[in-house]
Amino acid sequence: MPRIILPSISPDDRELAVTGQNLKYLRDVLRVSRGDEVIVLDGHGLALKTCARDIGKKQILLEVLGGCSVDTESPLHLVLIQGLLKGDRMDLVIQKATELGVREIFPVVTERSQVRFSRKLEHWKRVSEEATRQSGRLLVPVIHDVCKMKDIFDSLEDESVRIIFSESENKGCKLPSSISASFVYYMVGPEGGFTDMEVQGAKESGFISAGLGKRILRAETASIAGAVLLQFLFGDL
Repeated sequence: MPRIILPSISPDDRELAVTGQNLKYLRDVLRVSRGDEVIVLDGHGLALKTCARDIGKKQILLEVLGGCSVDTESPLHLVLIQGLLKGDRMDLVIQKATELGVREIFPVVTERSQVRFSRKLEHWKRVSEEATRQSGRLLVPVIHDVCKMKDIFDSLEDESVRIIFSESENKGCKLPSSISASFVYYMVGPEGGFTDMEVQGAKESGFISAGLGKRILRAETASIAGAVLLQFLFGDL
């Protein structure tokens, strides 16, 4: 069933007017017809089942049929702390992290970051929304403002597992067998990885240093592999 995201919906809505990019998506891409059902999400947990009642040039009117259950979210609250990447690599990470159930993404400036990030935030949010719609998720991940690593360390949830993936740890991900978690932070560096000082700072803030095997991975590959591994260990894979 087609899905769109309208952040302003409420459980009391009886009719929704769809315009802009959502209009083009439903009318021109999916070619929705009168009577077709559409799921509308607010991106924060609300899902409404609707039916296309009127399709025009400027808007589509959807009749709200009621709430609906969308059970696609992992029980794991997974947070990615990602060193800024060049070009489209950051887009790829955000897209795949969204598909893999990451709840929040913190883009961070590190000592080896070599990218300008002005005006990127809204673009990243659009990438995440598109991936949410495509993957059938209920929640749109929160893309936080770009910040420095030390600012992250001051705002961590107390009851959480914290992992920093570092290429200096080349023996795989050896986590203590006693670990169980519902809230996990994981850090992945930019091209070139983290400096020794950054890894040490993370350890002092409670992060466990872990590896992803003997082979050297691109930064974007490490971010995706980390999400898969942690969802397997603590989530729903």
